Amino acid sequence: MRKTGEKVRKILLILEWFLAGTFLVVMTSSVFLQIVTRYILHISLSWPEELARFCFIWGSLLGACIAWERGKLHDIDIVFNYFPDAFKPFVALGSNLLVCVILTVLLVYGTQLTVMVHPQISPAMEIRMSYVYSAVPFASGLMLISYIFDTIEKAAELPFFKHESGNV
Repeated sequence: MRKTGEKVRKILLILEWFLAGTFLVVMTSSVFLQIVTRYILHISLSWPEELARFCFIWGSLLGACIAWERGKLHDIDIVFNYFPDAFKPFVALGSNLLVCVILTVLLVYGTQLTVMVHPQISPAMEIRMSYVYSAVPFASGLMLISYIFDTIEKAAELPFFKHESGNV
């Protein structure tokens, strides 16, 4: 199970890097285009600013997925370090389960919100706002998949799941 989880998480990380990088390039290019057209050509386009904002939303949420996968999100260790070593695996598992619940709520309600705003059209680019709002369920779904595999690994570290060899 561990090898499957590592493969899935590696594939998700590659997808997240590719998408986040693409959104970053598009965002930067649209801001550059807006600067060139406004200050050099003296015309003001309305859509590059909106495109940059939408790409920023997608890139930020995908960046959060990448940060978690790379272990760069902040942990609150001050409380965790006070627990005896025997309880730390249980606290880590409980923490992961709580995050899985929160991500599931984000996925469900983010999907409902995306469906609700589907008829709305953005003012400048005239695209459906559901394309922008779908970043929330998409990113929470990616993080949920990774957290599920991480939770399974943390559950395998519990003392009563370990065999004599230390493997599950």
